[in-house]
Amino acid sequence: MTQNEEDLEEKKLLGSGGFAFAKLTEEEEIKANLGVPHLFLGNIGRLSEDRFSRYYCKVCAKEFADSPLISYENLNEELPGEGIIISEVGEYRCRVCNNIIAIYRKFK
Repeated sequence: MTQNEEDLEEKKLLGSGGFAFAKLTEEEEIKANLGVPHLFLGNIGRLSEDRFSRYYCKVCAKEFADSPLISYENLNEELPGEGIIISEVGEYRCRVCNNIIAIYRKFK
């Protein structure tokens, strides 16, 4: 399901190595919220690069008018003794220095 541009709102999303500004749906915004006044990139999972307007890297100490580099792997591995399956692991990285902006995991 694709979202209309009107259904998306740009939000600041925090990560351990910086932050990014991306357009989110209301559902994604709820997932990113941990009950504090901040939204977290790692809670959302993988967003497409075209949803980002810019990002900030703590190592470079600079904001870039682009999306972070997104890499991911489909695992489908069960956590031992937990009965939980990790379906995808991914990272958002700085395009200049390769610093990790945020890490995410998607569970089944």
